[in-house]
Amino acid sequence: MKASDIELIVDPESTSVSVSLGDLLARTDGPHQASWLDLPDAPGVYAICLPDWKDRSLSTAPDPPCQARPADLDELLGKRRRILEGGPTDILYVGKASNLRRRIRQVVRFGRGLDSSHRGAERLWHLQGIDDAELRMWRCSRTRLEPLKRELLARFRRDHGEWPFAN
Repeated sequence: MKASDIELIVDPESTSVSVSLGDLLARTDGPHQASWLDLPDAPGVYAICLPDWKDRSLSTAPDPPCQARPADLDELLGKRRRILEGGPTDILYVGKASNLRRRIRQVVRFGRGLDSSHRGAERLWHLQGIDDAELRMWRCSRTRLEPLKRELLARFRRDHGEWPFAN
């Protein structure tokens, strides 16, 4: 399963919004740190994607330093190997949000060590060059959030034998 497959699963009326994770991380440091208005102020699902993640180094300590706990390198390498045995994927994490703007801001601030409220994606920050990742978002109704996330994770698991790397 790849991010492009999500387009086939979500509501055909829903267009995806895509933004560089590196650009979002830079907002926490720069003059635009308060500007998140380009992100949807709506419920939806999102995926953090990186096509060449299989070739990226993994570290026991998060990089950049953030709220993520240290991880076991063998566990990280094993999870990546098991996922990729099912075929290539660019999906690292799938999430849902009652408000995409607020949730994405939490994810990014967690990655900068400024927020401790998004432990779900901790493994992301152990992947070298994570700022090259792309964050894709799709709006959906609040009633569709949980079923859609479950459907995406179930399909990923069916295709790869595991949930995405950071789920």
